[in-house]
Amino acid sequence: MISGLDRFDLLILAALQVDTRQSLADIAAQVGLSPSPTWRRIKAMEDAGVIEGQVAIVNPRALGLLAVAYVSVWLIDHSEPSLARFTAFVQADPHIVECATVTGEGDYILKVMSKDPEDLDRFLTHRLMATGLVRSTTTQLVLRSLKRTTALPLSDKV
Repeated sequence: MISGLDRFDLLILAALQVDTRQSLADIAAQVGLSPSPTWRRIKAMEDAGVIEGQVAIVNPRALGLLAVAYVSVWLIDHSEPSLARFTAFVQADPHIVECATVTGEGDYILKVMSKDPEDLDRFLTHRLMATGLVRSTTTQLVLRSLKRTTALPLSDKV
């Protein structure tokens, strides 16, 4: 099993990834345990950092966030102060919902959410490029999303 997790832990994680609003009794019934051991397992996984938190998944369209883009970013330099400033910018800017260092094209890839293409352009020119840290960017605007999930693949582990 993964990281000391057994079959029951993985079944609990799978159930929680579908809907954390389920009652403890419902989760316990799904995995074949009583509520008390199910609760202890959930608590242990929270304490161990396996479960990092529980959040509401909000529909971006309901908030008027209609433009999603992936932005490849090339930095001017890779000095410690520049990397620290870029990291701070990424952490603080609400338009950026994901950021990863990558191999291949670019130093980073950002997932950016905006109201519309004009709002995205304002973010790129007045926020990202204005940091003075970015040499260049390439932006791919998402036309249609075919899959959106936060669930991690567990089915082959159970």
